[in-house]
Amino acid sequence: LMIAITGGLVALVIVNSPPQTDQQEDIVKPPAVRVITVKPERLRMDVRSQGRVMAQTEIDVVTGVSGNIIKISPAFVSGGFFKKGDLLVAIDPAEYDLRVAQAQARVMEAQYQLTREEAEAEQARDEWQHLGQGDPNPLSLRIPQLNEKKAKLSAEQEELKNARLLRQRTDIRAPFDGRVRNKEVGMGQYLSSGVVLGRIYNSDLAEVRLSLSTQELAFVDFPDLPNRTQSKQGTAVKLTASYQGQQHTWLGRIVRSEGVVDQETGMVMVIAQIPDPFGLGAKKPELSGTQSSAAILPVGLFVEANIEGRWFDNMIVLPASALLRNNQVAVLDQDNRLRFRAVEILRREREQAIVKAGLNAGERVLVSGLSHPAEGMT
Repeated sequence: LMIAITGGLVALVIVNSPPQTDQQEDIVKPPAVRVITVKPERLRMDVRSQGRVMAQTEIDVVTGVSGNIIKISPAFVSGGFFKKGDLLVAIDPAEYDLRVAQAQARVMEAQYQLTREEAEAEQARDEWQHLGQGDPNPLSLRIPQLNEKKAKLSAEQEELKNARLLRQRTDIRAPFDGRVRNKEVGMGQYLSSGVVLGRIYNSDLAEVRLSLSTQELAFVDFPDLPNRTQSKQGTAVKLTASYQGQQHTWLGRIVRSEGVVDQETGMVMVIAQIPDPFGLGAKKPELSGTQSSAAILPVGLFVEANIEGRWFDNMIVLPASALLRNNQVAVLDQDNRLRFRAVEILRREREQAIVKAGLNAGERVLVSGLSHPAEGMT
């Protein structure tokens, strides 16, 4: 009974006098974020691409006559250099010298026949005039015979030209300055007309086919684009590759595009030209700020290309992390509250985006610090 009475009194005291606690107001601190201040600037939109070096002109050397090879130039070997007009291969010309001599004899015979016929026609004309028997007919004046002799002489002269042309083709000469890719024949070999002797390519210019997306075409000038202000030399391009154990640079120009969008890739091919790829003495392009390396640029080398782009004013560079969905960014107002803003993107890259409209100079753009930003939050 005493325990029950004591417990009841204690319970009554607790109910009437509960423990007092200090009430504290919860204070939520705004999150700390990283921002970037908008600063418009003038930018050059360079474009990167890649491709493989190829010769501007590459052809098969083919015989125009038949016969035995009597001479092969020391330069006509795989990798050999030659100049325009150099003798590459000589075919035995004896048969063609005979043809020229025979054609010359026929021309002289036709010339004699024509001279004789002209004399007879002149005599016939004098006799007709002396007899005074009215108007002569062409046959009486030997006009058809005279025309026949003239035609015969003309035909024989053309035969002589053809014989000399065939004789000239026994000496197979280089059509341009170049280099030999491969050789297919040897000394003493008998060749028929139309046989391939080897393959050669020019050495004064190299080309690289570079692929660009249709969006990147807006950043590059090249000659076949209308309504673009640019130099006639073409847009500068810098090629880099590892060759002979070192990183080398070559300078060139974009000279044209192929003008067709590939159906499979959606890309457009532009052509870069590099003068004197083998360092044989041609003048290098004059490009400010860079120097071309002394290494040769071999055909078939895979290179990286940096194409000089157009200049754009009032561009804003933002980190890629600043872009939200639907091309929006979060801007901090004067009260440090977030306001979503739609912007117009000129170019998007892996680490940054270039904005051309939608932001003003001096505004602060959220870069990082919030996983899920909300409109109006502090």
